[in-house]
Amino acid sequence: MVACASAKLAVHDVAAVAKAPTVRGLAVTAAATGAALLVDDEIARVARSNRAPAMDSFAKNVETFGGGGSDKVIAGFLLYGLAANDARARATAFDAVISSVIASKAITPALKEIAGRTRPNGGDQSFPSNHATQAFAVASVIGSHYPRARWLAYGVAGGVGFARVYHDAHYTSDVVAGAAIGAFVGHAVAKANRNERARWTVVPVAGGGRRGLVVMLTR
Repeated sequence: MVACASAKLAVHDVAAVAKAPTVRGLAVTAAATGAALLVDDEIARVARSNRAPAMDSFAKNVETFGGGGSDKVIAGFLLYGLAANDARARATAFDAVISSVIASKAITPALKEIAGRTRPNGGDQSFPSNHATQAFAVASVIGSHYPRARWLAYGVAGGVGFARVYHDAHYTSDVVAGAAIGAFVGHAVAKANRNERARWTVVPVAGGGRRGLVVMLTR
């Protein structure tokens, strides 16, 4: 799926994220991440010592929603929105794409470079978890547009975080920080675009074998 948005709306969303109230959120995130740091090694040890076929299967299946699986979810909202002429579904797809780009393609990678933390399995760029960032960004957008599905969306995102720890790819604090980033950005983008939605319309386009969304100013 290709997402094409006007530069003006993209800048608007980035600004909305930058201007969103952060003092309380940062305090809560810092406290939660700090608490997780204290038990990181112990939780990693417990995860390594409690493997089971059922848990292996669950972790493998749910983990994809922090990567390619989340792209399929976004595409599903887009395709349904186009087929059923459902503006809310199309808006969900658009907000999820923007949130994903800001959170998991910009903020989290930058923090990974700064932190330089080694993963529990010996890899690099552990903090924060990009899978958790992506999963919670999409979950937050879905929850904003579909409040009744909020807990299901966050439950799946939580499963992604569990899978990353279970697979020894991240510490718990990595997941906590990534989840906070994703949830914050997704909520901020959905809220900002909800306020602007009356001024914009999301129009599907296709051409040259590519499909996507174009945002047009209506007034």
